[in-house]
Amino acid sequence: MNENKKTFRCSGYKNYFSAFKFLSSLLFLFMIAFMAISFSGCRKEELKLETFKVTRGDIAETVSSTGNVDSTEKRNYSLLKSAKVLEVLKQGRFFKKDQTLIRIDDTEAKLLISQSETNLVLAEHAIEVAKLNYQSALDANHVAIQLSQSNNESAEQATLNAYKTLEDANILGQTNIDAAYDAMNSAGDYLNEVKNYGLSTSVMISQAEGNAVAAENSYQQAQESARSQSDAAEGAYQQALNNQSITYWSSVNSLETAASQIKLMQENIQQAETQLELSKISLEIAKLELDNYRMKAPFNGIVISSSFSEGEIAGPGVVAISVINDDFVIKSDINETDISILVQGQECKFTLDAFPEMTFEGKISEISPVSKNTAGIITFEVTVKPEEKALEYLRYGFSANLTIEITEIENVLYIPLQAVYEENGKKYVDVLSGAEKIVKTEITTGNYNYDYIEIKSGLAEGDIVITSNAGITGEEESSQSSPFNFGMGN
Repeated sequence: MNENKKTFRCSGYKNYFSAFKFLSSLLFLFMIAFMAISFSGCRKEELKLETFKVTRGDIAETVSSTGNVDSTEKRNYSLLKSAKVLEVLKQGRFFKKDQTLIRIDDTEAKLLISQSETNLVLAEHAIEVAKLNYQSALDANHVAIQLSQSNNESAEQATLNAYKTLEDANILGQTNIDAAYDAMNSAGDYLNEVKNYGLSTSVMISQAEGNAVAAENSYQQAQESARSQSDAAEGAYQQALNNQSITYWSSVNSLETAASQIKLMQENIQQAETQLELSKISLEIAKLELDNYRMKAPFNGIVISSSFSEGEIAGPGVVAISVINDDFVIKSDINETDISILVQGQECKFTLDAFPEMTFEGKISEISPVSKNTAGIITFEVTVKPEEKALEYLRYGFSANLTIEITEIENVLYIPLQAVYEENGKKYVDVLSGAEKIVKTEITTGNYNYDYIEIKSGLAEGDIVITSNAGITGEEESSQSSPFNFGMGN
């Protein structure tokens, strides 16, 4: 029984090994068949070469570049004040010129304007008061002048009167003295006559003596009276002179005071006028400050970015809102090697990635005189003004493909640019000769664009050139008929 089992196991192992061997052989044959089929498929794929028949026609030399739709003007606005946002246009909104872009709470600015207006009214009132005071000072000065003149004239007249009184007193006193003196002499003479007259009685002599004494007394009284009246008149005259002097200097002081008051009032007017101008300036500044709380659109356009929302506290330090006008252009950076052949006003064509099936026209409106250096590549920005019908398709930031035609050469041979390759400074193409024969052919080229290149020699119209895997031959003429030898050359 054990032997049967062993026999069974042995038999089972042999059967298993035979089956495995059979399956392995079958799998090997299947792999060979699969590789043959795959190899055959690859051969068929490699036989599918892209070709181009040498054509005679016109070829245009062009400059091609990519760019973007941009605007002719862009503005970035930052706030100068911090306040709550009351109104703001969001990104993508269209606006008209003078429309409010962003407005923040301007209560503080309006209060400042109100205060400035009040100060202006007060300054205007102060000028009116200063002018009234000045006029009062002028009137007071006029009165002072008139009063001074009157007082001086009165004092002068009083002095003249006192002097006249003094003269009159002196004359009268002297007259009285002279009269008393004459009377005294007459009385003395009469006394002497009476005494010398023999018939005179004692009564007559006594009477004559009395008259002589009385005349002498009168003379003395006349002298004293004249002296007294002269002294009184002299004193009155001196007093009149003093009064006149006092009146004069008083008038001078009064006039000087009036003049000083006038000057002071003039200075007050100047100060009031200065304050008025300062008040006007303060009001204008306050109004300008109000403009800092509201930004208005300088043109028709679109909001391209907005940093704040209504209700937020906005302030300086960041760009609050960025806008562009709605005058769209195409801007592209052109390599420095091509910029010298471009001129302002030159016509061009462009396509938009958003509308690839449409071609638009335009003209170069500006060539920047300032270069850009990007990773060592020097370019210049070129601006293209689109034609009118293109405007409805333009959107800010659209990608654009620009083609600028430089020259057009007529009736020349040309082939695709990718068919040409270069070795050791010479240019070659692979020409398909017969069904599967490829000939490496040297050519001379002329003008070219981004698609085609002019053939001056080496090819004839109707020749078939390979445009895919150009340069696969290693010799100038390859007789291999099998395309599996591609890539064996240089």
